[in-house]
Amino acid sequence: MPVPQRSLTCNDVRRIAEESLTGSGSDRVGIEIEWPVFQTASLARPAMADLQAVLVEPLPAGGSITIEPGGQIELSTTPCDSAVAAVAAAEIDAAALRDRLRSRSLAMAACAVDTLRPPQRILNKPRYAAMENFYSVRGPEGLWMMANTASVQINLSHASRGGHRRWYLMNRIGPLLVALFANSPGQGPDGRHWKSVRQAIWSRIDPSRTKPVPVGDSPVHDWASYALAADVFYINAEPGTAIAPGLSFGDWLTFGHEVGWPTANDLRYHLTTLFPPIRPRGWLELRMLDALTPEIRSAAVYIASTALDDDIATEIDELPDVGHLWLAAARDGLEHPVLGTAARRLVDLCSSATRGSGDVASTIDAFADEYTRRGRCPADDIADLTVTAFTAQSDQPIS
Repeated sequence: MPVPQRSLTCNDVRRIAEESLTGSGSDRVGIEIEWPVFQTASLARPAMADLQAVLVEPLPAGGSITIEPGGQIELSTTPCDSAVAAVAAAEIDAAALRDRLRSRSLAMAACAVDTLRPPQRILNKPRYAAMENFYSVRGPEGLWMMANTASVQINLSHASRGGHRRWYLMNRIGPLLVALFANSPGQGPDGRHWKSVRQAIWSRIDPSRTKPVPVGDSPVHDWASYALAADVFYINAEPGTAIAPGLSFGDWLTFGHEVGWPTANDLRYHLTTLFPPIRPRGWLELRMLDALTPEIRSAAVYIASTALDDDIATEIDELPDVGHLWLAAARDGLEHPVLGTAARRLVDLCSSATRGSGDVASTIDAFADEYTRRGRCPADDIADLTVTAFTAQSDQPIS
């Protein structure tokens, strides 16, 4: 809730940024999975009452369910002690969720971009109304993102021993995960073929809150600077206030606004409206993956979590720094020579590191044999999507 005079200091901003980059001291793995939901008879969007009905009963493995702006449904597992436990929990709760939806003549689809329906927001909350209006100034990509995209998010703890090694490492190799698991092929905003149109959509909505966090010598400084530079689109007060593009949080902190000056809680809320591919929240949110089928999703979780294992730290550190190739990864996938070579090396390292661990190694190897070692990604299995999200084509950099 904003206050009548300035109270938030630069030291407060740094402290709150540091909270995001400080772990709990234990290793945890979680998974968040989104699915577009269709009425089985008509492929129409679901009614909100039917979606809300599936929220009532607890899920068997303890996960939580949320409804996204376009009627997508999201399952979030509880934080688990291992990737294996997280995958198992996701499968149990996803099966229960699927049955609940089926009982109401609804079905969820493992697709990263819904091209069967025009984008439409059905979740009527002030935050999302403000978000839709904010993005619409730039073009239709924002509503496409809100209503017609779906992803897999992997949540991994910061290093239990402290420090920022995992933050640095994942920002160095994150584009490899994009290239490995791209699953939404089609024409992008530059007129070229992309392996992940979902990533292309995300890159267009507002670079101040979707581009990667620039990585320098101080993660706390980098995250604080990113947050201050990003625009505010909604002031979460009573009543809430929608903000047009052009007011960065840094400007609000410096000059105020007619509704008041920001507080620490306003900054914490603002951080929840930022969507870089790797977001720190007391853990690392890996937000760059397209929605995937269960088997491929499991491989993604195992590879991402294994890559952060201290036992293979030296080998992972020897991989090339591809942190500048986010867009190339989404566009070219493993066809990019640097990304293709590095991705194969990453998968081989994870395969070797999990040898003897049963399902983990076999899942990684099955994925690698079908895709990575053949220079392929899941996008190569499906037809190009027809997406009308892009208002204009340009050869200019996207973010």
